[in-house]
Amino acid sequence: MENSAAPKPLSELYGEFFEAISADTPELLRESFRLRYQVYCVENPFENPDEQSDGLESDRFDAHSRHALLRHRSTGSIVGSARLILPRLGARVGALPIFEICPEARRVLPFQSTAEFSRFAVSKQFRRRAGDHLYGEGYSASDLLNDRRRVLPHITLGLMAKALELGRAHGIDHVCAIMEPGLLRLLTRFGLHFIPVGPMVEHHGMRQPCYSPVGELLARIKRERPEVWDVITDCGRLWGRHERLVAELSPASRLTGG
Repeated sequence: MENSAAPKPLSELYGEFFEAISADTPELLRESFRLRYQVYCVENPFENPDEQSDGLESDRFDAHSRHALLRHRSTGSIVGSARLILPRLGARVGALPIFEICPEARRVLPFQSTAEFSRFAVSKQFRRRAGDHLYGEGYSASDLLNDRRRVLPHITLGLMAKALELGRAHGIDHVCAIMEPGLLRLLTRFGLHFIPVGPMVEHHGMRQPCYSPVGELLARIKRERPEVWDVITDCGRLWGRHERLVAELSPASRLTGG
């Protein structure tokens, strides 16, 4: 007999399997650094393991970063990690990696209210195929029901949502990143659009420096993928103060990024 029950909302399905948390204790920070070591030093030769210690990967930017983790509810295991590098009071070049690597970003982004997404890492057991690379893919509801290791829409979305929430608490109104093209394509499918700034750069492979004003990012997600907006904003509860901005944004501002 065919099941006529209405499908669960994306936010509810996602919440059944994953919990986004802040790495705000020494133990949770170690979990983040341990996963980063596995992904960035062992599985991929992005960072030199000889420069790390105790199987933990970290760098100078961690001192002024906030860290997001995604926990698999049924096992309690940490399956994803990302960080949001915050600006430092009075700092300019050197505060964020993008300002060192991409001179054009210095002319576009406000130094004191821009934060940078960095160090996305997903546990190997949650990357279904070799072709999923670092970030995996988005899966359908039937995928998720048939194989609970598969992510809907993807662990990266949950990490992005938590990182945005952490930025909100620090008055961040612009976010940026130096992204691998595959991650940019993945986020675009979820309605998260970033504006390129400057040319592609060599940074652990060819990467695209990019940015987005937070209000415009949320406005476009809500317009294109309301079910993803529900996940990122907890159905609007986390981002109520941005509702006026979302409503007032003009088409011209969306096109120009300012």
